[in-house]
Amino acid sequence: MRRFSFMRQRQRQGGAALLTALILMLAVLMTGIASTRSALQNARAAGHERDRVLALQMADAALFDAEHDIEGGSAPGSARAAAFAAGQPGVFEIGCRGGTPYNGLCAHDPGQERHAAILAEDEGPAVVFGTFTGSRMPDGEAGLQLEAPRYLIELMPAGGDAHLYRITARGAGAMQHTWAALQAYYRKPHDGTPGRRVGWRELGNWSESYASN
Repeated sequence: MRRFSFMRQRQRQGGAALLTALILMLAVLMTGIASTRSALQNARAAGHERDRVLALQMADAALFDAEHDIEGGSAPGSARAAAFAAGQPGVFEIGCRGGTPYNGLCAHDPGQERHAAILAEDEGPAVVFGTFTGSRMPDGEAGLQLEAPRYLIELMPAGGDAHLYRITARGAGAMQHTWAALQAYYRKPHDGTPGRRVGWRELGNWSESYASN
């Protein structure tokens, strides 16, 4: 009888040990799953942040390209270059649709929504990077932007000895639906000397990546 009781006690102890081991294994498994999920989320967030930075860099490249355009681009003697030098109001139109060679030249518009919408048009009047400067930029896959950046140039009311232009630029990331927009002011003296940037700001991150993935 005593031997039978001892065996039952050993069985109960073995069952308790097995249950404890299973609980510990489950805890380790749950901890591993949580750690893996956290690592994946961090990697995803880092990927989106890298793509946002790429889009900002592309928008900044478009700002520099627009400044080169204002200074005459690849054709300093062209009608477009003369329009910038003189600040000719007639070629800067509401909606930025003056046509060749005045693509992307806009009359002053106090609101931002119109230009944001125009920059988003695939076949719109916005100037694609390098169109008037001859600059080139790689695009495609393997971590590069999906498309070339683009910009609009707006003639601002200004007095004194210089014309003032506001540039609105949009850059793309390597992921679908990731965009960024920058805006800068460029002051071009009447005497034909090179102008300079007098301020810039980020308009916001036009990113839909988090919502669409």
